[in-house]
Formats: sequence, C-alpha cells, structure tokens
Amino acid sequence: MESRPGFRSLGWLAPFTIGLLLVATVAAFGWSQRLKREPLVIDRVEYRALGFTANGEAPTVFSPNGDCKRDRMSIHFRTTRSDTANVEIIGLGGKTVRTLARDRFFKRYREHTLIWNGRRDDGRVAFTSKYRVRVTMHGEDRELYLPGFIRLHRYSPRGPSGCPNVPNRSSANSGAQAK
Repeated sequence: MESRPGFRSLGWLAPFTIGLLLVATVAAFGWSQRLKREPLVIDRVEYRALGFTANGEAPTVFSPNGDCKRDRMSIHFRTTRSDTANVEIIGLGGKTVRTLARDRFFKRYREHTLIWNGRRDDGRVAFTSKYRVRVTMHGEDRELYLPGFIRLHRYSPRGPSGCPNVPNRSSANSGAQAK
C-alpha cells in the first residue's frame, strides 16, 4: 500500500507534538511547585458578625434588619505585601454586590478590618445568600478570593430591640395601638 505524496513528510508531527506536551507538563509542574513555596499574600482571615448579643458570642451569620443584633459583618485579614487594592463583596453569580474599598493602600504585615452593613452599592439590603470577598491587588496583578463565605439572612426583627437606649418594639407598638 502506497502512501500519498505529502503525507509521508508529516510523520514527524505526532512525536514532536507528544514531546512538546511532555516539556510543557514538566514546566507547569515546576511552576506550580514554585508558587506553593511562596508565602500567602493574604492570611489570618476571619469573619465576625457585629452587634449586641447577651452572651458575647460572635456568630458568622448576620442579619442587617436594624435590631442591633448581628447587623454588620466584620472582615479581618492580614496582608503580607504592601499594595493598593480593591475589596468587594461578591454574590453567588460572580457579580459585585458591594465595594468596601477602592484603591486603598494595604501595608504589609498589618491587620486590616473592613465592615459590611449588608447593603448593596445601590443602598438596598442584599438578598439572603452566601457571599464571598474578593481582593484585587493592583501591583501584584492578582485577584484573590478570601476563604469561606459570609452568610446573610434577611428577616424582620423579632422581639425587643437589642440596641442600647432604644425603646422595645413591643412597648412602642402597644402604645401606638392605645391611641
């Protein structure tokens, strides 16, 4: 069986392609090992709901409903490199819900705290869902997602307000009904 002219000259293409893939695989493995040895750019990440609680607990779920009980979320992290960055709250679809910091300078080996009040950039309260925090480091040219999720539950306040110096909702409602 004779081969057509032109096909015989391409016999080197398959071994060359396999060799090229082998070299690329070894290079990718070496690059990934190098990245593993680099120190983290952001570490010591912690989420904590803020607001008055009777027993002093710090839950990781918050509800921005105005009752002063777990109304805001505190985001703590440490940077290991100085850089200017944006910090954004990201919804499940990958869209930016709220920008907490834009072009803010973060100094290396410092603890940073940002507070999210549960509102979107348009001022409305975000939906009940899980959210992530994205840090875009401009000088590093990196986009980092902090580990873990922030869980927001949206519901109406129940019972008396936990705010100091604010009258109870139940007594305020009963006084309004008596008039």
